[in-house]
Amino acid sequence: MKHVTDFQNFLSNEVDLNKTRLDRLNDSSSAVNTFLISNLDAYEKTERQGSYGLKTIIKPVGTREYDADMLLFMTHDVDKEPKDYINEVYNCLRGNDNYKDKVHRKTRCVYIDYAGDFHLDLVPCITQQNWLTQEEEYFICNNKENEFEATDGTGYRDWFNEKTRITHGNLKRVTRLLKFLRDHKQNFSVKSILLTTLIGNSVYVIDENSGDFKDIPTALKTISNRINSFLQVNLLMPEICNPVLEGESFTRHWDQDKYSNFREKFDLYNSKINEAFDAIDHNTSVRKWREVFGDNFGELKDETQNNGGASAVTSERVVTPRKPYAR
Repeated sequence: MKHVTDFQNFLSNEVDLNKTRLDRLNDSSSAVNTFLISNLDAYEKTERQGSYGLKTIIKPVGTREYDADMLLFMTHDVDKEPKDYINEVYNCLRGNDNYKDKVHRKTRCVYIDYAGDFHLDLVPCITQQNWLTQEEEYFICNNKENEFEATDGTGYRDWFNEKTRITHGNLKRVTRLLKFLRDHKQNFSVKSILLTTLIGNSVYVIDENSGDFKDIPTALKTISNRINSFLQVNLLMPEICNPVLEGESFTRHWDQDKYSNFREKFDLYNSKINEAFDAIDHNTSVRKWREVFGDNFGELKDETQNNGGASAVTSERVVTPRKPYAR
C-alpha cells in the first residue's frame, strides 16, 4: 500500500527541516549577504548551493548540527592567488562584531558557526572566460593547495531541478527520504552529492509523461528500484561523475569496501520498500514501511474486533501535519 498521506505527514513532521530552523537559516543567510554587499569590495552575488539550494536539506539527527552552503561570486583579480579570496572574505567578516567570534576558514570556504544549530559555509567563486570556447567557467578556491578548482554548482542545480520537474516535484522528496534513511540507519556511508546524483541519474527524459512518479511512494519505489538495478549489475565500484562538469568524479573519495556495503544495504532496503508498497493489508504495509523509516511512520489500525466484527481505527500517536519545507 502506498500511504500517500502518511508519507506527506512523515516528511513534514520527521524529515524536513522545521519552520523555525528554516526561518533562522534564511534570516541568517540574508543578513550575511546584506553585510557582504556593503563591505566586501569584490562582491558580485551569492547563490544557495548544495542541499540548501536544491531544497533537499533535512532535519539533523538528534542534537547534531547541519551545514548550509552559499556560493559567493567575487570579481576576478589577476593579481590575487586562490587563498587571497578566502582570506578576503574571512577578514571582512572578522570586522563585524556579530561574526568575528563565529567565523572560521576551511579548505574551500569560510564558515560561520551558529553554535548548536548549523554552519553557514561561504564558498568564494570566481568567473573566467575560456579563450578557446569563449564560455564562462567557474572556479572555487582551494586555500590549502592555493589552487583554483573548476566547479558548476549553478549548472548542477539546474540539472537537478529539471529532473525534479519531470517527477512532478517528487524527486527532491525522495532525495530527502533516502538521506533520512542513511542518517538514521547509520549502517552505510555515501556523501550527499553522490547519493543525490545517483537519484537524479535514475530519472530520464522519457519519463516526462509516465506514471512512475505520480506520487511520493510511487516515485520512491521507481527510483529505489532503478538505483538498485544499477548497483547490482556493478559488483565493482563504478565511477559516478558530475553530470554537468566533465572529469569531476564523485566517487573519488569512496572505496570498494564502502561501495560494497552500500550496495548490500541498499538492496536490503529496496526489497523492504517493494514489500511495503505491494502489501495489500494496511497494518502489514505500515509495519514494512517502518522497517525502512522507523516507528514514527504512519498509523496502525486497531485489529481487535468491535461490535461483531467491525474494526475500530485508532492512532498510535498524534500527527499534526505542518507545511512541508519544500513542496
